[in-house]
Amino acid sequence: MRLSNLAIRRGITFGMIFIIAIGFGVFGLSALKIDLFPNITFPIIAVICEYPGVGPEDIENSLSRPLEKAIVATKNIKKMTSHSTSGVSILIVEFDWGTDMNQAEIDVRKNIDMVRDYLPTEAGSPVTFAFDPSMQPILFMTLSSDQLGMAELRTLVTDQIEPRLERIVGVASASTSGGMERQIRVLVEPQKLAALGISIQQILQTLRTENLQIPGGIINDEHKEFTVRTYGEYSNVSQIENTVIGNKGGSPIYLKNVARVIDGFKDQTQVVRNNGKNALVMYVQKQSDANTVQTAKAVRAELPKIADKIGQGVKFSIILDSSEFITRSLNNLKSTALQAFILCFIVLFFFLRHFTSSMIAAISIPVSILVTFFVMYEMKLTLNIISMAGLALAIGMLVDNAIVVLENIYRHKEIGEEIRVAADEGTAQVAMAITASTLTTLAIFVPILFVPGLAGELFTDMVVTIVVSLTASLLVALTLIPLLASRLLSKEKAYKSKFMIKLDRGLGNFIDNMENKYVRILDYFLGHKKVFLMGLLLIIVATVLIYPKMGAEFISRTDQSMISVTIERETSASLTSTDQTFREVEQIIKQEVPEAINIQSEMGTGSGFGALFGTAGTNKGSITISLPDVKERNRSSSEITDVLRKRLSKIPGAKISFSEGGSMFGAGGDVDIKIYGHNREIAIALADKVAERIEKINGVVDIKKSYSQPKPEYQVRLDRNRISTLGLSVYQVASTIETDIKGSIATQYREGGRGYDVLLQLDESARQSMNDIENLYVTSISGVQIPLKNVASVIPGEASEKITREDQERMLSVSCTVSGRDLKSVTTDINNEVNKIAFPSDFRWEIGGSAKDQQESFMYLALALLVAIFLVYMVMASQFESLLDPFIIMFTVPLALIGVVWIMVLTGTTMSVTGLIGCVLLVGVVVNNGIVLVDYINQMREKHGMDLWIAILVSGKRRMRPVLMTALTTIFGMLPLALNLGSGAEIWVPLARTVIGGLTFATIFTLILVPLIYLFFEQIALKRAMKKHRIEMKPIGRPENFDITLIK
Repeated sequence: MRLSNLAIRRGITFGMIFIIAIGFGVFGLSALKIDLFPNITFPIIAVICEYPGVGPEDIENSLSRPLEKAIVATKNIKKMTSHSTSGVSILIVEFDWGTDMNQAEIDVRKNIDMVRDYLPTEAGSPVTFAFDPSMQPILFMTLSSDQLGMAELRTLVTDQIEPRLERIVGVASASTSGGMERQIRVLVEPQKLAALGISIQQILQTLRTENLQIPGGIINDEHKEFTVRTYGEYSNVSQIENTVIGNKGGSPIYLKNVARVIDGFKDQTQVVRNNGKNALVMYVQKQSDANTVQTAKAVRAELPKIADKIGQGVKFSIILDSSEFITRSLNNLKSTALQAFILCFIVLFFFLRHFTSSMIAAISIPVSILVTFFVMYEMKLTLNIISMAGLALAIGMLVDNAIVVLENIYRHKEIGEEIRVAADEGTAQVAMAITASTLTTLAIFVPILFVPGLAGELFTDMVVTIVVSLTASLLVALTLIPLLASRLLSKEKAYKSKFMIKLDRGLGNFIDNMENKYVRILDYFLGHKKVFLMGLLLIIVATVLIYPKMGAEFISRTDQSMISVTIERETSASLTSTDQTFREVEQIIKQEVPEAINIQSEMGTGSGFGALFGTAGTNKGSITISLPDVKERNRSSSEITDVLRKRLSKIPGAKISFSEGGSMFGAGGDVDIKIYGHNREIAIALADKVAERIEKINGVVDIKKSYSQPKPEYQVRLDRNRISTLGLSVYQVASTIETDIKGSIATQYREGGRGYDVLLQLDESARQSMNDIENLYVTSISGVQIPLKNVASVIPGEASEKITREDQERMLSVSCTVSGRDLKSVTTDINNEVNKIAFPSDFRWEIGGSAKDQQESFMYLALALLVAIFLVYMVMASQFESLLDPFIIMFTVPLALIGVVWIMVLTGTTMSVTGLIGCVLLVGVVVNNGIVLVDYINQMREKHGMDLWIAILVSGKRRMRPVLMTALTTIFGMLPLALNLGSGAEIWVPLARTVIGGLTFATIFTLILVPLIYLFFEQIALKRAMKKHRIEMKPIGRPENFDITLIK
């Protein structure tokens, strides 16, 4: 029994089924989590190992190299990068997509354990963790107060605000940087120490042993149990300075005799400002499974309550709220979907000219989408800009099956069939065609699911939503549409309004005239194939000529209403001089960007989240500019960036670069030129040449080098024989120097339930110059104080800030941003320029960054396109039980690609990953019209015995309306996305425009080319048959005395 017949006969049963499906869909929608992007597990593991006080080269040799050799044995490693800086080695291990990251993390740890005993004993244990996108903050804000000092504000934030925010459901952590933190500083005078024969290490040990609280055990009597505890902690700061550190002549030596004890603050290593005023910066992270929008909303709702309760002029300023962009983007996509629905309904009404009929066809959209929401919930997908875009893109296609079914039901009704019979027969007649056309559309998404890399992972949600919604639309077309048509079309009344009668008649006449003109044009070209083919050939030649003008990029940039300005001074710059540069930049931003909501500056070395993900060093930092929503300003973030780039380039001694909004699509620049080779001096010289050459290329801006000028340092070269004679080790001498200059945390002073570091170091006056370093004292094993210059030489030198290795080779990189041109063209120019540089035989270079991501993604998607074409052909061959018919229909694919090239060039749109996915989507969409047309021609010939020429003309006329309707609903459904309206729309513009351009061109030419090629191959088949059987037959052609006006 046919499905349509069953639905018509069991109308109430099927009605209940669809009501249940809608109910589940509403539930699924309400339960879906909201995020910006899909849940993607990045195949990245980081390994961090600390070795305090050791320079980059020693870190490379003692930590990075051994760890690399151990980790490289792990399976499925794609790339391994190590960064060796002062005191720490960081390894980033990137695996192939699809790798089991839990097992990979276990394997990495096992391999590290195998070499742990060969690492320096003074080094810390390597820490291994997998990269998690949820580590990025969802909220980034500043805190200020006009009543509290920075120290008081920092204490208030740490004690009250952070804990309160962390109690909110979904919040993982709230961490703060900036401000001033209390610290007890013990500043020792070295001459007094030397005179008394006391070492600074003795003071360090004394402070650690004098500030203790130790349990002494338990005493039991007959009735009670008593705990014995020794309370030896400092109760006030004066007790610290009165600590006895030694004896001389029977008299105690107090700490205050050799040092100043200051209840003060830590040295300032970071400056944070918001709109020119000192502030703290706070990062709020969500739990990995939390809803971003709900969590951010809860935090923002809590902030006014906190401010009211605490008072004291505390003010919160939101710099970045990722949920805002998510909400704006999703709202924009919802609006786009609604606009697409309205446009599709208008198209339906234009052709069907009946409100009820149009509503029956349009109902397939909400039903299919609601079913999709429930499936998304069951598959644990999130409502994000990728899945929502999939639904927005699918809207125009969701009515295609319903249109074909409903239009055929109408034809059966018009020839006098009873409405139930018309609904059943009309659906059954096209059931195979719409099933095949849906399968061809679904088939093209299969290759995308197997595309490796970020592109494949990112667009899986979109593929799932489109596949599920299209499958649902097919079931709706085969059941709900004939059911509703059989019940509602029989009751449909003629319009009584004069206006509607005129409109109905006018539209009907227009469509009839269009069909008649089409039949005449088709009849002409069937008899004059060469004319049509010559015209098509000219278009193809023109397409080939304009193709080079079509640019390409990885992912279209989005305007996230935020600009980040990164500033770097020379490596020796102090925090004070860096701050002066920042103030100058802030003033320029105020002048040039009056629409800015907040201008937040952060420089130096922070703590917590800021230290891990922000900038580090007294010579560098960043300024974040918060802007109103794109709809509320006259300039885009890119235009503002271009203005600032011109002004800020004139600031002397500062390297300034820009980025617009956060990104999850990888680190680095748009183009990274990576130079591999061991000799650092040669590598730097080559990198300088590369930077000099690419600087002249149009579109290249913000050139950055991965290396800085060497940082000046004083190098202490120890005489191993002398220190050995004194009974000392290198570690002991180095530890003494570290305590003298950098300082060591001796203990913690507790007050009011909080602990404050007690820092021990030499007085600032004793650590100013190289001479001061030479006159530091080290203590021999016999307790004798010996000047450092007696056991070591101190010489000025230079040291690299960082040594980077990639796949166990040293690597330097020169990166740049592309502005005003497309990425592909600029990358080509860069390749040409770098190829002109003579590289030594032991050096090589390659392109990285977004340019490499683009090349890889394009390669895999191009392969997916070829596989999609093959799958579509296989589906059609199965439907037609013919190899020739699907081959004829496949001629629509190159027609679509011609349309893609023209629309991209004419609109100035660059091809991107989403654009290529649009091309893949086109393969499944454009063949649908050909399927409907060829299937109908076959039916007219086989079931009605029509002459081939007449069958083609009849099929063309009868199928023109559904062909145009399905094409126009898809085109108009994507039109809102193509217009680039609202937040986040930039990503989908290339996809929408490729589908619109390709489908428009293919639809127009399909109506001529497919019948023409069909006739051509039938003529060839007839000639072969005549030759084989040696018979004479009249060639296939236009029947004699044929009256074209009789075609109905």
